Amino acid sequence: MTLLESLFHSEMLLALSLFAVVSVLVEIGGYKLLLAVSDIGPTSWIMSHIIIPAARTLALVAFILVAYPVLFGINTEVSISDLLATGKMRFTHLVNVVFFLSLLLPVLPIFSRWPALVLPLQGIAAATMLFRWWASTQPAIDIQFWPGWSAIGAMCVLAFITHEIAKQLSHQLEKWLDTRLEIEGTGTLIYRTVVMIMQVPVILMYSLSLGEQFR
Repeated sequence: MTLLESLFHSEMLLALSLFAVVSVLVEIGGYKLLLAVSDIGPTSWIMSHIIIPAARTLALVAFILVAYPVLFGINTEVSISDLLATGKMRFTHLVNVVFFLSLLLPVLPIFSRWPALVLPLQGIAAATMLFRWWASTQPAIDIQFWPGWSAIGAMCVLAFITHEIAKQLSHQLEKWLDTRLEIEGTGTLIYRTVVMIMQVPVILMYSLSLGEQFR
C-alpha cells in the first residue's frame, strides 16, 4: 500500500476525521481554560505544561489506534482491542511514552530550533510500539525499525514542508477568523490544530515502511 493509497483509505479517512475533530476540541478547550486561569500562575502553568499536552497526547494515541492496521498497510485478523489486551497495561505504556516525549522533546535545543520534528517523533514512537506488539503475533522475522537514511531524509523534508504549509495555512485562517469573529489571538490555536493534522503523512511514511517487511 502506497502513502497516497493509505491516506485515502476509508479507515484512514475516518481516523483523520476523528483526529481533526478531537484536535480542534482540545485546542479550543485548552484555549478557553488558559484564558480562565490566566491570572492564577501555578494553575496556568499546570494547564499549559501538563493538562493540555496530556490531552494532545490522547488525541494522537487515539489516531494511531483508530488508524490501525491501515497505518501499517497490512491486513490482519488481530484487532486493536486484542492487541492492547494481550500485554499488561499496554495502553497506559503507550500514552505514557508519547506524553513523556511531549514534555522532553520541546526542551531539547535541536527541537526548539526545529519544532517540525516533535509531533512526527511522538507519532513514530507510538506507531513503533504498536507495530512491535502486532509483530509478536506473527511468525518471527528479523524486523528492521531503521528505515534507512534515504527514508529518514525524505521524512525530515516532508516534516518541514508540512510544517511550513501548516504555518502559512494557519496564518491565513487566523486573519479570516479574527475578521469574522472580531477577536484577536486565534493564531496559536489554529496553528496547533493544523500542524497536528498536516504532519500525519510523516508518521504514515514511517509506519508503512514497517508494514512492508510483512508483505
